[in-house]
Amino acid sequence: MPRSRHPLEIHKFGGASLANGVAIAHAVSVIRARRPAPLVVVVSAMAGVTDALLDLAGAAVRGDADGARATLDRLAAQHRAAVAALVRPGPRSDELLQAIEGAFAEVEPLAAGLRVLRELTPRTTDYLVARGEYLSARIVAAALDSAGCPAVYVDAVEVIHTDGTFGNASPDLGRTERRARRVLRPLLARGVVPVVPGFLGAAPDGQAVTLGRGGSDLTATLLARALGAREVSLWKDVPGVLTADPRIVPDARVIPQLHVREAAELAYYGAKVLHPRALLPVLRRSVAVRIRPFADPASLGTEISRRRTLNAYPVKALSAIPKQALLTVTGSGMLGVPGIAARAFAAVHHEGISVSLISQASSEQSICFSVPEDQAERARRRLDEAFRREIGRQEIDRVEVRAGAATLVVVGLGMAGTPGIAARVFSALAEAKINVSAIAQGSSELNLSLVVDAGDAARALRVVHGAFQLSKIGGGMGAHPERSDVVLLGFGQIGRTLAPLIAKPKHGAVRLRLVGLVDRSGFVFDPAGLSPRRLAALAAAKAKATPLAKAPGGGGHRGSATEAVAFAARHALSNPILVDVTAADTTETLRTALAAGMHVVLANKRPITVSRKRYDDLRATAEAQGRQLRAPPQRRRGASCCTRRRSAPDCRSWTPMRSWWGRATGCSGSRGVRRARWAICSASWGAAAASRRRCAARSPRDTRSPTRVRTSPAWTSPARR
Repeated sequence: MPRSRHPLEIHKFGGASLANGVAIAHAVSVIRARRPAPLVVVVSAMAGVTDALLDLAGAAVRGDADGARATLDRLAAQHRAAVAALVRPGPRSDELLQAIEGAFAEVEPLAAGLRVLRELTPRTTDYLVARGEYLSARIVAAALDSAGCPAVYVDAVEVIHTDGTFGNASPDLGRTERRARRVLRPLLARGVVPVVPGFLGAAPDGQAVTLGRGGSDLTATLLARALGAREVSLWKDVPGVLTADPRIVPDARVIPQLHVREAAELAYYGAKVLHPRALLPVLRRSVAVRIRPFADPASLGTEISRRRTLNAYPVKALSAIPKQALLTVTGSGMLGVPGIAARAFAAVHHEGISVSLISQASSEQSICFSVPEDQAERARRRLDEAFRREIGRQEIDRVEVRAGAATLVVVGLGMAGTPGIAARVFSALAEAKINVSAIAQGSSELNLSLVVDAGDAARALRVVHGAFQLSKIGGGMGAHPERSDVVLLGFGQIGRTLAPLIAKPKHGAVRLRLVGLVDRSGFVFDPAGLSPRRLAALAAAKAKATPLAKAPGGGGHRGSATEAVAFAARHALSNPILVDVTAADTTETLRTALAAGMHVVLANKRPITVSRKRYDDLRATAEAQGRQLRAPPQRRRGASCCTRRRSAPDCRSWTPMRSWWGRATGCSGSRGVRRARWAICSASWGAAAASRRRCAARSPRDTRSPTRVRTSPAWTSPARR
C-alpha cells in the first residue's frame, strides 16, 4: 500500500452514536471531517437492537409468538427509517431494504424453532445478534457513499479470526493480522473507507461468533494492531474517562491522559466506558486509544497510551463495584496447612463464580474474598461441601457470608513508591466514619481495593475523591447537570410554601427537583422526585398535624434529620442541595450534608451563629468538599464595619435574585414567604453557578485548578446578633 501523508486512523461508533438516522448522519459528518486521512470505521448495532434481539429470543423460548413478531416488526421499521433518512431513493436504497428484509426473514424460522425446542444455545444467540451489526455496517457504508465519501462494507468474518468460543470468543492475533492486511490494505490504497461490523468474528469453521458484550471496542483495537494505526477513536456518549462516576461524585472530571495499565484496571473494575479486553491488542504497541464524546467531535476526550503524565496526581481515578458479598473461611487449623486457598478457589471455580478481591492475614487463620452478591449463597454451599471434613474436625470453624458490600477501587500508577497514599485513603474514610471490612493491594501498587458497606459506598467515593483533589484534574467537568436535586429540611408553614415552588418543572435555565422532605418525626424521600400532586397531599396532611413519618400513601420513614440526610446521600443525586428552613440548631445535620457532597442553603443564620467554632468547622468542611454554604446576608444595627463590608457583596448579589423570584412566583411580602423565596433563590443560584462552572470546561491539556466560588457569608458573633 502506498504510504499516505496522513497516518491511518480507526474510528469506532457505538450503538448510542447510531441511534437513528440523525445520529448516523452526524457520524458520517465526523468521518468526512477526518478525510483525506486513510480511515477504517467499526460500528456497533443501532441503539437497543442487540437487547431487542435477545428479548425476541427470550420471547420465542417462552412460546410468545406475538411478542417475538412485534419485536421483529419494530426492528425492521427502525432500520427502514434510518435508510429513508440517509440514502436517496434508488438502486442503493432498494438494495439496503432488501438486505433488511432478508436479515429479519432469516430470524422468523429461527424463532419458530426456538418456540419448539424451548432452548437457546450460545451458538444460536451469536447467529441471531449478528444481524444487528451486519445491518448497521451496511447502512453506515451506504450513508458515507451517498455523502460523497467512498466506502464499502467488509464482513467482520473475513478479517477477525477467533478461537470459536460462542458468546465470548478470544481473537487469534496472528491470523487476524494476516487477514486484515490482505483484505483492508488494498481498499485503503484506493482511498476507500472500509466499514466493518464490530463485536463479531469467525470461528475456525467460518461461523460467526461474538467477542462478548462491548466487543466492538476490541474489534477496533485489533484492526489498529493489524494495520499499524497510530490512533483509535472510540466515540462514546460520555466526554471521556472520568475520575469517578459523575452520578455519585458531582465534581468528577475528565482525565486528559491515562496510562494503558491504569485504563485496563478501571475497565476491569466497573468503568463501563471501555471493554475490559479492548486494550490487550495494543498493550505493547505505540497506539493511542482515545475515548471521545460523540456530541462534541472537537473535544479530545481521554487519551489512553503508554505515556505517563499528570505526575502531580498519584491517584487518577476511583471506581466502585456494587452488590458484592464477602466470604470468609476461618479456623485455627488452617495455619501451615498447604492447599487451603487452592481448594477454596477451586470450589468457587467449579460453580463458575468470579472472585474480584482476595485478602489473607499472615497468621493464615482466615481467608476472605468477594463475589457477586447474588452468587454468594451458592459459593458458601460449595465451600461447606469442600471443607466438610475439616469443619467436622473443627479445624475450620465456619464459612461466613457478609452480604450488602461494595468494593472501592483506587487506581493510579503514581501510587507505587509514593508514601502515604494508603494513609490518606484510610484517614478520609475514618473522618467520614466509614468502616473498611477488607483490603487488597498488589506489589505493583497500581490498585488499592477496599470493601465497605454498600450503604457507605457513595460517600466513600466522594470523600476519597476529595482527599486526593481529583476535581482539579484539568480535563473538564464530566457532565452538565440537567438539574439540581433538593432536600428540604423543615415542612412547616415556610416549607409548605417553598416546596411547590421547587417542584415546578423548570425555573428559567435552572432545573430543580425536590427529592426529600424532612421534619421532626422523620422524612419522605423519592430519588425520582416528588410530584406536585404528591407534595400537595403531603402538605394537606401536614396541615392537619400528620407527621411525615406517617405520610399518607406510605413512603414515610422515622429518623432524625441527620439520619434523613445520610439516607438521601446514599443515592446518586445530581448536584444535591440541602435547603434548611427551620429555626433550630441543625449544625450536625449541616455538617453531615456538606461531608456527603451537598450544597447547603440556610433560611436563617442560627446554625452558623451559635458559636464561632461551629461556623469555622462548617466552613472548613464546605471548602474541603468544594461545596457552598449559603446564608441570608442581613445587615444588623450592631454589626461592625468590617462585618458589614464582608456581607455587602452577598447582599448585592442576592437582591436582584430575590426581586426576580418575587415577580416570577408572585410571592407576598410576609416574613415566612420572604424566607421561602430567599431559600429557593439560593437553591437555584447554586444550581446555576454549578452549571456555569461545568459549562466552562477547560482544555484537556489544562491542569490548572478550577476557579473557586465564594462558599459562605460573613460570620456574626452571638454578641452582635
